[in-house]
Amino acid sequence: MPEVSATSRLPTGVEGLDALLGGGLPDRRLTLVYGGTGVGKTVLALEILVHNAHAGRPGIVVGFEEGPDELIENHVSFEWGFAEAAADSIHLMSARVEDEFQNAGAFDISGLLASIQAKIQQTGARWVLIDGLDALLGTLGDRVAAMRELFRLKHWLTDCGVAVIMTAKLDEYDSTGTTHFRDMPYVADCVIRLRNIPHKRTFARTLRVVKLRGGESSGAEMPFVIRNSGVLVAERENHPLTAKVFEERIASGIERLDTMLRGGLIRGSSVLVSGPPGAAKTSLAACFARQMAKKGERVLYISFDEAGEQIVEDLKSVSIDLRPYVESGLLQMHGVLAGATSAEAHYIDIHHAIREFAPDHVVIDPISALVKSGGLDMAVDVSDRLLDLAKASGITLYLTALSSKQTFVVDMESHLANIVDVWVGVSYRVDEGERNRALSVIKARGINHSNQMRELTLADDGPELADVYIASGEMLMGSARLRQEQESEAARRQEQQAYERDRQRMYTHIQQTQEQIATLSSQLEQQRSELEQLERQKRDHVQRRADDRGQLLRSRGADANDHRLSDESSR
Repeated sequence: MPEVSATSRLPTGVEGLDALLGGGLPDRRLTLVYGGTGVGKTVLALEILVHNAHAGRPGIVVGFEEGPDELIENHVSFEWGFAEAAADSIHLMSARVEDEFQNAGAFDISGLLASIQAKIQQTGARWVLIDGLDALLGTLGDRVAAMRELFRLKHWLTDCGVAVIMTAKLDEYDSTGTTHFRDMPYVADCVIRLRNIPHKRTFARTLRVVKLRGGESSGAEMPFVIRNSGVLVAERENHPLTAKVFEERIASGIERLDTMLRGGLIRGSSVLVSGPPGAAKTSLAACFARQMAKKGERVLYISFDEAGEQIVEDLKSVSIDLRPYVESGLLQMHGVLAGATSAEAHYIDIHHAIREFAPDHVVIDPISALVKSGGLDMAVDVSDRLLDLAKASGITLYLTALSSKQTFVVDMESHLANIVDVWVGVSYRVDEGERNRALSVIKARGINHSNQMRELTLADDGPELADVYIASGEMLMGSARLRQEQESEAARRQEQQAYERDRQRMYTHIQQTQEQIATLSSQLEQQRSELEQLERQKRDHVQRRADDRGQLLRSRGADANDHRLSDESSR
């Protein structure tokens, strides 16, 4: 029995799709890409052909709905260069079915097949795209005829040794889909279904590998987007199992916040700063971005509902200048309209930006805006995947989130607070006609953080943290804090002045005492000197008397040992 080899795969070059296919589309087999109108069937198929053409595998495009000029014109804006490929390694063939051929059973594909075969032999094509297959099958009179021609087309093309992609309009939600078009997925070796799923005011495109003969593939229905760079398909892996763990500390951009965190944030961790509107969440995130870019590390800043250029300009008012780092290329600002597409599409765009820029840190401001892009459930799911992606890539993820009394916002904040590593809360306190900001570290995994609250101020030289005063059991902020600081400073000055007075008085007393001691010391020294002089005089006098007496005794011939006389002389 001859050895049977597994079907080889040809990579599609489409970001995320090869992962779902387990390596690529099957070579020398038929792949069907189907879906409703405008879901991206032709774009996906053409991008696959262009990527393979760049890899040295030329192709042929047979269009049943669009002619060569229309195909080029409609896809020239994509960055993968369809027009250039069409001029070099992709041959375009027009096979539009005109009205006169639409009598039941009258259309014969023999001539078309002969033309394709000749072009394959001429160009050495490895791929053939049949775009708009349903337009061909619609010319056939019944289901049997359609099935016969479909099988004929499949076997003929695969016998030519090429991989075949066919696109067809087939909407599973269309009540007219009970015709013979339904048989197409059964014929194909690989079936990819594209859908447009409504989410509130937006639609989310999804892709699913429904069928793949001779290989293993993911059955997950994943979102995808169409951008100038092409089709981007979301990927989801079990990131936490491969999470990178760091011990290195990095600065938050606010010195006193680093002190509260006992040395700063941990590289590769996830940080959430939540609070009401205007509580300086963006300023704190910008300080972090500036600090990291200043160290020469790459930062990707995603801002929802505000242009990146506008954020850079606004932050100058609090002395946060990000422009030098934007111009140097270390900081990329991406402004995104949250409600313009689904949260899944935002995830794909962020994932693609991370792949392209390879940042060390990612800031998303505010991530709670994803709730507007398909509801709470989708926003929560996307935020989970972003955290998984960051953990697996060793990226520090800095998030801001809105706090309010609205249920969906509370739920989003609560979910994020549970899964991030560090949660910093900013809030307002209204007192004495003022609204003041406060900051506290609510949670910090692996860090013995401070439980104290700090007042957050936005001074001309940037955000700062000040001590919060407690007086009579009340927390003082703003003017009350300043007044307390002034009173404390006045009391301190009075204490200092009293201290200086007492110190001067004691110094004077010490000087006086030292002078008295010096005088007494001088007197004592003089008295000692006088005493010594007196004693010397006494000794000299005694000695002279003794000498005189001895001389007298010797002159009289007295006994030298006459103690009586000696004693008398000593007196």
